Amino acid sequence: MVLPAKNLSCFTVLFLAFTASLAFQEDEFLDGQLTLVIEDALEGGPDPIFTQRSTIQVRSVKSGNAVVTHTRPWTNDLNEKLKKLVEADDLYHIRVYQKGSEEKGYVSTFTKACQVFESRLSETLSLMVDGSGTSVVGVWLITPVCVCDGEENGAESDNGGGGGDGGGGEIIPSSSSSLQHNTTVIIRSPIPAPVPDTATYIEKLEAMKNEKAEGKDNRSFLAKYWMYIVPLVLIMVVFGGGQDGGR
Repeated sequence: MVLPAKNLSCFTVLFLAFTASLAFQEDEFLDGQLTLVIEDALEGGPDPIFTQRSTIQVRSVKSGNAVVTHTRPWTNDLNEKLKKLVEADDLYHIRVYQKGSEEKGYVSTFTKACQVFESRLSETLSLMVDGSGTSVVGVWLITPVCVCDGEENGAESDNGGGGGDGGGGEIIPSSSSSLQHNTTVIIRSPIPAPVPDTATYIEKLEAMKNEKAEGKDNRSFLAKYWMYIVPLVLIMVVFGGGQDGGR
């Protein structure tokens, strides 16, 4: 049976897309995987206590492919702690370290707690890894709300509605809510600076020196010694003219 041209073209497109995806996945895992652990502090003070909240599996540094898994459910207790940070005009701290490393080398950042609260736990984490892609060297936390308006814009409780003491300003719709951090990850790596090609430049200089040493000067006699001939001719003209005038 002969397939129609339309079906054949669709089959070809699907086959090419599947092949390209396989090639991308094979290339994607060539630069290894990096597992990072995120901890945050929902209690203010000079010595905040950090607890694990998420993990990030960086599958490819080149393509920036990363998978975020939130290991801690968001509860009413956590919501109240975040609200206390907002009321105290305090900061929300996070820190990141590489899972499986011999030493926990933390990189950390912070933002205002009200920005996290008013952004309803939406955030963007920008991670900087080293040139080899084996460790994280920097982290930045960006929230959709950049300037707090001083109001608690979280979703109101379904049970309490919008009036009375029904939990206005709550992030969690209900006690059994599955609301969680909404995290977007951006992976960055340093771009190597261009290296001058000194070897090629030195080779060119050596070649020019060799050409000058081995080459012959094919210029004419006048072209080579004009700087000596011209003064001599001028002297002869001047002194020769003076003698003719004396006669």
